[in-house]
Amino acid sequence: MRRGAGGMISFEHDGVHHLLMIGGLGSKPAVQLPHYKYIEFPNGNWRTNEYSMYNLSSRKWSNPSIIGQCITPASYFITEKINNTRAVLFGGGETDDDNEDTAANNIYILEISISTVFWQCIKKLEAIDQWPVGRNRHAGAIIITGSGSPMLVISGGCNNSTNALDDCWIFNITQHSWIKLDVPHSVSKRRSHSLSVFIMSPHCVWIITVGGVVTTGTFVTNPNIVMLTELGVYTSPAAVFSLELIIRL
Repeated sequence: MRRGAGGMISFEHDGVHHLLMIGGLGSKPAVQLPHYKYIEFPNGNWRTNEYSMYNLSSRKWSNPSIIGQCITPASYFITEKINNTRAVLFGGGETDDDNEDTAANNIYILEISISTVFWQCIKKLEAIDQWPVGRNRHAGAIIITGSGSPMLVISGGCNNSTNALDDCWIFNITQHSWIKLDVPHSVSKRRSHSLSVFIMSPHCVWIITVGGVVTTGTFVTNPNIVMLTELGVYTSPAAVFSLELIIRL
C-alpha cells in the first residue's frame, strides 16, 4: 500500500540492514493483507496498521508476524528507535473498531526481530494524573545517557482541533512514567515540527526544535530560529530543569 504519515525504523540483523514501515495514510490498497486493518475515509484516503519490512541487501519486502497488541490503523504518530531491537511509538490519529477517529495517547514498546514484531501497549490508568493528552502531528526523540533509563521526549502536536498543543513531556521507558517539563511556549506550542536531541554529558541534554505550525495557516514566525532547551537530567526523574537558548541562523 502506498502511504505516508507513518513510522519507519532501521535495524541490522546478521550484517544486513532492514527498514520497518508502520501504518500511515494513503491510497486504496491493491491488496488487503490478512491480520491488518484498512479504513477508508470519505475523501478516498485509507488508513492502515499494516507494517512491512524491507531488506536493503536483497531489495525484497516481507511482512513479519504480529505478537501482542498491535496499534490500530493510525497516522501522524512518532516512532523512535531505542536500540537495534527495540523502539517506542506514541500517539497519532487512530481509527478504532467502531470506525471512530481519535487522537491517541497510548505508548507502544516494540521488540523487533527478522520475522516477528512483539507489541506491548501501555495505556493511561485512571489513577494516574501525569499523562499527556492524545495527539498527532507532534514531535519526539529518544534520550539515552549512561546514567539511567532511556527516555522519550515529546512536544506539541494537536488533538481534535487544528490548533497546536502547548506542552512538553518526558517518558521513562523502564518505569513507564511521564513527567511534564516546564519549557517556554516558543519551544512547545507548535505542531508538524521537527525535534532532535544532543547528549552533551550524562546529565545534560539539548533539545532542538525547528519549524512547525501554531494555528492553521500560521507558521512559526521565523523558521530560521532554532530553540535549544537544555535539560539537566539527574538520578531522580523529577530532577529535570530547562533553559531556553535562541540561535538566529
